[in-house]
Amino acid sequence: MKLKVVSALFLALSSFSASAALINSELPDNAYITINGYDIAWISPWSQNTTPGGIDFSFQSLFGWAPMTLDIYNEIGGLTGYDFAFAGANVDYATGNNLDEASGARLAYVLPITAPQFDVAVATPWFTNYTWIDWSQGTDGQWSLADFDFHGCTNACNESLAFRVNQAVVAQVPEPATLAILGLGLIGIAAARRRRS
Repeated sequence: MKLKVVSALFLALSSFSASAALINSELPDNAYITINGYDIAWISPWSQNTTPGGIDFSFQSLFGWAPMTLDIYNEIGGLTGYDFAFAGANVDYATGNNLDEASGARLAYVLPITAPQFDVAVATPWFTNYTWIDWSQGTDGQWSLADFDFHGCTNACNESLAFRVNQAVVAQVPEPATLAILGLGLIGIAAARRRRS
């Protein structure tokens, strides 16, 4: 009888920790990476189209986030889970307890031989009702994109990614009015030089 009660309690607690409420706030800077002008987030331990409960872009799309496509993936040169490991990332893997206390994000399925040497950027709680990513699948490059699944896996065995154009890149593009003022200034300088000569 005690074994049944303990087993039921264990199952209840483990299922409680597996799902969490979706976080509706902007994704923090340490929960994603930036490569070649794109911000990239590891958003689900499931494939794009088979995440139980779905991947929710309704709030994060306000900040430019969208499902990763094969074209963008190829443009950035591909990824592995190790790209998401850096000092100061939101999940305290190498420096703490494998947990982002603010969001509940964490790593699962970490094999000792592939364990990250740094903390890891995990964005699942901002896009799904889940809190973890499957580290070993990311290190193998088992990604699910909006239009392609690697390794021929179209069910739940690939990890999902999202991207957006990095905001610093967007801010660097001059506005047309700025270009017009610059052009008028150059024309004025050229006209003044002509008058002098």
